[in-house]
Amino acid sequence: MRTILKISDAAVIALHAVDLMGANPRRPRSAAGIAGELGVSYNHLSKIMQRLTKAGFVAPIRGPKGGFALTARAGGASLREIIEAIEGPLAFTDCLMETKICGRSACLFSDFLKDANERLLKMLSQKVSVFAKTR
Repeated sequence: MRTILKISDAAVIALHAVDLMGANPRRPRSAAGIAGELGVSYNHLSKIMQRLTKAGFVAPIRGPKGGFALTARAGGASLREIIEAIEGPLAFTDCLMETKICGRSACLFSDFLKDANERLLKMLSQKVSVFAKTR
């Protein structure tokens, strides 16, 4: 059975890393420093930062004081865009099963799932810049 909300560890780490960098967007942060502050694997974080770089949300900064910094694109991005940079497009459903098996025209949970999906989409539409300011 599918859960209502399924976000991978990688996407959650990406959101936390972007939030951490959002406190001072122009200051480069090392991957090792971010991994240490978040308490996650450096290797895992490095792969996530590569995906965020490819999506244009962070930029690598070379040199001894280098690392990663948020791009202007990241500030205008939604939380959904950050998650989708890691996981691909999000899919929303009105059924708890992978495939509909009951033969009913409407699910007992369809109203609940519709409401939950609408609330989630509203929350995920927040901009990174606004979300980071709530620290």
